[in-house]
Amino acid sequence: SPDCSLIKHFVVYTNTIMAIQQFRLTACVVYTAIVISSANAAQPASVLCSLNGVLSADGSCTCDKPWTGTTCETLMFKPVTFPQGYGMSPNLTSWGGNAIYAEGKYHLYVSAMTNHCLLKTWGKNSRIEHGVSDTIEGPYKFTDVAINTWSHNSAPVTLKDGTYAIFHIGTGTGSPNGGENCTVPQSDSKLSWETFQEFDAKMQNVDDGSTIHTSKSVAGPWEPLMTNTLGHCNNPAPWVHPNGTIYCLCGNSVKRSESVSGPWTTISSLSHAGGPAGNYEDPFLYTDSRGNFHLLYHVYNTNENKYECKNSTVSAHAFSLDGFTWNISATQPYTTQVELTTGETITVATRERPKLWFDSNGQMTHLFNGVSSATSCPPPNGPRTGCVDCKYNSWDYTLVQPLAV
Repeated sequence: SPDCSLIKHFVVYTNTIMAIQQFRLTACVVYTAIVISSANAAQPASVLCSLNGVLSADGSCTCDKPWTGTTCETLMFKPVTFPQGYGMSPNLTSWGGNAIYAEGKYHLYVSAMTNHCLLKTWGKNSRIEHGVSDTIEGPYKFTDVAINTWSHNSAPVTLKDGTYAIFHIGTGTGSPNGGENCTVPQSDSKLSWETFQEFDAKMQNVDDGSTIHTSKSVAGPWEPLMTNTLGHCNNPAPWVHPNGTIYCLCGNSVKRSESVSGPWTTISSLSHAGGPAGNYEDPFLYTDSRGNFHLLYHVYNTNENKYECKNSTVSAHAFSLDGFTWNISATQPYTTQVELTTGETITVATRERPKLWFDSNGQMTHLFNGVSSATSCPPPNGPRTGCVDCKYNSWDYTLVQPLAV
């Protein structure tokens, strides 16, 4: 009989982490093959655990909290207590952001709609508001307007010199209360669903897609960075490495700079092939305690079930040992399902603009998202694009869900 002690595990390299597959080798016990994406078959075994854990001798992954699953591909959450986040108390349409802890408080910089408007007017009415809370989960209380209309997709960071920057789209050169006046209830016919898609497509090529505002204080004032050399970068995803280097994902390109003013160098590009099927946007870039690079995305698929949103695609996770060679998981790290402390689980039609919060030890503890309060928006009255666009005609808010750490 064969010496089974010599057989540990083996790896099959293809275009994605597709599955954990089991094989029986002659008279030996069942062993595990992990199918994984890699442009370089010499990558170490940690890649097999999505760079979220370590591979044991028996071929299984021991995952870092809050990750779980056979390849450490899924985030674990704690239940949410309402009201919390931003836009719940009082109700206000907001669409994601992130916080900075300073002066004993949590300071949230969040995209919010002016003049009681819904998200359908985000291209005119969005501004970046500053909210403050004693706890990371909130609810955050409005304090001031950080950046005027039009500004959106707030990505605040603390720079290595202790000052602050907010990367965003839009220039913020309008008035604090710019945009349409929506104090009168909006009509479903005010904008067509086709108009939403045309506007989103147009935004892919705007010249003001990478404005940066900086401040010496979390209270502001926030001034536009006149020496910004990042260039066009729709929905920039900045991350300040512990060594002070700034990385930023622009489209599918990873850029690097030693200063928020630049110059910026493109170090790699990545593909989404093999990840969850759909359209990728709203990236969040970060590094972990081992120095690995990760990306969270919002992903949507307009070909999915339009009658209910429980199983809609909303997320993806990509990862890299060095920021140059990237892998992507075929499994969503999180879904549209949100568990409450009441024991109820709610469905949010879409869950976008992911931003992770890390504590002073570098441990991720919370996930921020812009979410739709609608559970579905089925035909014939709903959008042709399905669940992803329920957000335009419903109340949306910023969710802060604790991770299971």
